[in-house]
Amino acid sequence: AYEISHEGKKVTFIDTPGHEAFSKLRARGAQIADIAVIVIAADEGVKPQTREALRIAQEHNLPFVVALNKTDKREANPERVRLELAQENVMLEQYGGDVPWVEASAKTGVKMDELLEVIFLLAELKHLTAHPEKPAEGVVIEARRDARRGISATLLVRDGMIGKDSIVVIGRSVESARILEDFRGDGIDSASASQPVRMSGMKEMPTAGDLFRVFPARVDAERYLAQPPAEENN
Repeated sequence: AYEISHEGKKVTFIDTPGHEAFSKLRARGAQIADIAVIVIAADEGVKPQTREALRIAQEHNLPFVVALNKTDKREANPERVRLELAQENVMLEQYGGDVPWVEASAKTGVKMDELLEVIFLLAELKHLTAHPEKPAEGVVIEARRDARRGISATLLVRDGMIGKDSIVVIGRSVESARILEDFRGDGIDSASASQPVRMSGMKEMPTAGDLFRVFPARVDAERYLAQPPAEENN
């Protein structure tokens, strides 16, 4: 997960591998994303993993934009890709459908600004809102163990704010946010909605997909974990 700024606006990308072996990662990404960007190589066309990504987005009612990459290559064939997408019942805006399509090149930067504008437009249409004054809640993107820093996890804040030394329930563990970093590894004091944040020095290893929630005090977090599962999910 990483964050970029464009014309005063911020957007967080969760980059999932395109290889078909990473199906579960893409499904998990769809569950926590607001918008999907389906990247297709203009010289290769629709692949099995492309079909899978389209299926996941459609199953989760996730708005998406098709980003046709590598349009700078001599072998690029946008028309072939358009026809292949039509066979998957993906009708593009430029041809009477409702799915945005941007012919871009990550290598040269062509149309990358246009792609970002489409993403921001889709976000506006979804009327996304956040409540920075409330305690944060969100989801674990990934977790790892480091010999020097112990257990760390990348969290995506879905709503609210998490601050340094916050008391956090992650999965079934109560943790203290002693070390918070942004996606670059720079120390930060807090993070709010849609921001990826790395939390280090944890006691227990969380699992990707675990939910987290910030509490005012440790006693509140422990009381929350003591609730029966049926009440906990409410």
